[in-house]
Amino acid sequence: RRAGGGLSAALRVLLVRLSALGDVVHALPALERLRGALPQARLTWVVEPHAAPVLRGHPSLDEVVVLERKQALRAGGALSRTLHGLKSLRGRFDAALDLQGLLRSALVARASGAPLLLGPAWAPEGARFLYRQRLEVARPGEAHAVERARQLVDGLLRALDQPLPSGPLPAPRLPETLRDAPLAGALPEGPGPLLALIPGAGKSANRLPPGLLAEVADRCAQDHPQLRVVLLGATQDAALARETIARCERARPESLCGELSLVDSARVLQAADAILGGDTGPLHLARALDRPLVALFHAAEPARTGPSGLSGGAQVVVHAGQVECAPCRARRCRRPDRVRVCLDDLPVAEIASQVSGLLAQRRGREGS
Repeated sequence: RRAGGGLSAALRVLLVRLSALGDVVHALPALERLRGALPQARLTWVVEPHAAPVLRGHPSLDEVVVLERKQALRAGGALSRTLHGLKSLRGRFDAALDLQGLLRSALVARASGAPLLLGPAWAPEGARFLYRQRLEVARPGEAHAVERARQLVDGLLRALDQPLPSGPLPAPRLPETLRDAPLAGALPEGPGPLLALIPGAGKSANRLPPGLLAEVADRCAQDHPQLRVVLLGATQDAALARETIARCERARPESLCGELSLVDSARVLQAADAILGGDTGPLHLARALDRPLVALFHAAEPARTGPSGLSGGAQVVVHAGQVECAPCRARRCRRPDRVRVCLDDLPVAEIASQVSGLLAQRRGREGS
């Protein structure tokens, strides 16, 4: 919509990035860039339930539309809610941008009926044929997810004949509800520093072995006798958490896996003095919260999804796999024997020393 040669304040833009949690987090700097370029526009984001708490109440969004995941459509009422959600998008937007580049996200963007419909030219599954304008942007293997989201937003701004913002990408922002104090009783009692371990991941190849987590926790507990340790994750990570606890000889971790909502997990991460995890949503959320962390990218590729892709002042240490097959970026180990070797060369003692150093730095600043 244009008025007097410029964009009117009534410009309505739909962003589609349905999942996953880490990918939604990686798109937040691009959202800030878009908001900076279009301060008066109405911005709406369509997302699936798991990542919705990262967007609800976000200061740069006017509306969040939540669609059921495809796995949930068998549940009673889920299909009708999804269809109703898609119908509610129809005819409300001047432009729609598919930040995900999959068939299902392209279909959602298309369902809006926006006259200006954009998405990546490389989108698979025939998704690119649903766009009215295909954007020549980097493929997933060619740039970090944060950078790819920026390129898509810049493509939208060019299509709207808007100048691109100068300077680097803004830091990601999150709803203030994610920064509140943790629930009473959610954290172990005591005055010692807090270490959060994230054992699980959506891709099994990115999960961390309990033995490694236990050794790091024990070494840190030796350096910090009053250390508090929590394990964060979903219900399916509870078994990994139990094995980690069983392997600990000095540390006394407490498992919160499956016990907290995403909002409450974010509040625990916000309170942590150091975080250790792999390529998984909660780790990227911790980075967006600007928490100090050590990330193990043994199977994943830091250049594509590493936490250093998000700006922030807290210290970040990334360890990449050094074996021939790393990074495989696979959902499951592709070796014929299914024995993961990508973690074999990771220096556990060095990792523990780095985590312990982060714990000491945070506590030192609090005491200064």
